Amino acid sequence: MFTKRIFFADDAPAGGGTTTAKTKSSRSIPAADIDFMDVAKTVAASWLANPAITLLWKKSDDFNKDVQDYANSLGSRISTGSVRPGQSLTLKQLDERVNDAVTEVKVYIEKKYKKANAQAQFTRFGIIKENTTWCFSKDRNNRKAAFELMIAAIAADGFGAEEYGTSFWTALQTDYAAALAAASNTTGDVSEKVATKNQQKQAIKKVLANLLFVLRGNYPDTYAEMYRKWGWKKESY
Repeated sequence: MFTKRIFFADDAPAGGGTTTAKTKSSRSIPAADIDFMDVAKTVAASWLANPAITLLWKKSDDFNKDVQDYANSLGSRISTGSVRPGQSLTLKQLDERVNDAVTEVKVYIEKKYKKANAQAQFTRFGIIKENTTWCFSKDRNNRKAAFELMIAAIAADGFGAEEYGTSFWTALQTDYAAALAAASNTTGDVSEKVATKNQQKQAIKKVLANLLFVLRGNYPDTYAEMYRKWGWKKESY
């Protein structure tokens, strides 16, 4: 009678061959973080409740702690990442204010130096030509640096008391620097948390894969049922 063989985790076909892409994609260990955490927690609890199942190099208590640490790291990463949309919106709104203000300052310059001669003055104000438009650089770090040029040139050309003068640009510079720093710090925090989470995930995945082999070895006829009892809800994710 023909028996269909199902490959779990890194199980390779007999004869030294390699698994196909389709086989690799049909894993019993989920890739998505939330699904992975759910399976890992359930399997950890099942292992604690079944001490007869052992791995020489990993204890069930230690694995349970690893899973809890991973859950904490994942929660922290999600929490930190949740503030990024708000920070991105703040920067977008500040960029719009900058763009509008630069347009008004260009009018000041054109009135003082006449339109034909105004472009020769723009770079003193941090206004550069990108494609066909004279503007503050779209690169936010360059844009941050351009504030200093703008504030100095505003004062030098006597525009300090104007609506878009010294007070306006000084306040906007402060707001922009704070918003850019906050977004940069969040990006760095998220990257660090992602790296930690991924390292923990790889260690847990190694245990899960080997527990699959141990369960299959101990329950050769009913291993699929045991997988489900232990927490693997699907044969593939």
